Amino acid sequence: MSSQRRAFVLDFDGTITTKDTISTLLNFALSTQASNKQDLTAARDEIVAKYGKDYSKHVKDYRPVKEERKTLAREIEYYRCLHDVETRSFERVSNSGLFGGISSREWEVFGSHAVKTGEVVIRGGFGDFVERVNMSGGIWGVVSVNFSSHFIRGVLASAGVDASKVEVIANHPDENGILMGPETRENRSVIATSDAKLASMKAMLNSWRSKAGGNFSKVVYVGDSGTDVECLTIEGTTGIVIAEDRDSSLMEILDRVGVDVKHVDVYRDGQESRVYWARDFREILENSFLMPQQISK
Repeated sequence: MSSQRRAFVLDFDGTITTKDTISTLLNFALSTQASNKQDLTAARDEIVAKYGKDYSKHVKDYRPVKEERKTLAREIEYYRCLHDVETRSFERVSNSGLFGGISSREWEVFGSHAVKTGEVVIRGGFGDFVERVNMSGGIWGVVSVNFSSHFIRGVLASAGVDASKVEVIANHPDENGILMGPETRENRSVIATSDAKLASMKAMLNSWRSKAGGNFSKVVYVGDSGTDVECLTIEGTTGIVIAEDRDSSLMEILDRVGVDVKHVDVYRDGQESRVYWARDFREILENSFLMPQQISK
C-alpha cells in the first residue's frame, strides 16, 4: 500500500447533500403508496409528530442540561442516550407500511431522479473530491443513519460516481418495509446514533485494511451533525465539519465542549489540532496537505 494512501469516510445527509433527505424519502414513499391506492398521509404525519414530541421531551428532561455539558465525554453520552428516541421512530416507520413493496431498484432510481430534478442537491466540489481521492489511490465510503442505502447509491450515481464500487453502510427497508441495519451490524440492528456510526466507521476501516493488507497514512471523517461527533473526534482521525459558517449547530457544540475547530485551509500534517471545518468539498480540495496531489503507481 502506498505510504500516502488516505481513507475518507463521509456522512451523507447534510454532508454530501446540502440538506437532510429524510423528508424526501418519506414523501417519495407516500406518493408511491398513493399510486397503489393507499393513502398513508396520516401515518407519515404521526411518525413526524411523535418523533418531534419524543425528541423535545428528551432535550427537556436530559441532565445535565446543554449549558452544563462542558466536556466531549458528556456530550457523547447525551447523543448515545438518544438511542430509544431514534429506534422508536424507526419502529414506527417499519410498522406504518410506508416503505412496504418498494424495491431496492426503485429506491436507487428515485435517488438518481431526485438529484436530476433538484429535489436533492449535491454539495459543491463533491465530484472533484471523489475524482481526486480515486486518482491518488485513496479510498472513500459512506456511513449514514439514512433510511435507504440504495437511495444513497442512486444519489451518488447522479453525482457521477460509480456507486457499485463505493462501500455504503446505512439502513435499508426490506421488501415488507421493515427497516434493517447493514450486514456489518449485529442482528442487522439499525444505525441511529453516534456510537452506531462510530462502530460502522471502524468496521469499514477494518475491512479496507484487511483487503489492502496495510494501514493508511491518514483517516479523514467528514460530517455535519451531532450523530457525527464521535467519528469526528475519535483518536487517530482527522475530522472535518461541514458548515456554512462558524455558527452552525455542530460548531457551537464543539466550541461548548472545548474542541478547537480551525478552518481547513490551515491544516498541515503533524499538527495537534484534529478537527477542522469547511463550507464544501472545494475548500477541502484546496488544501494540498490534506488531499494527495499525485497519482499512486
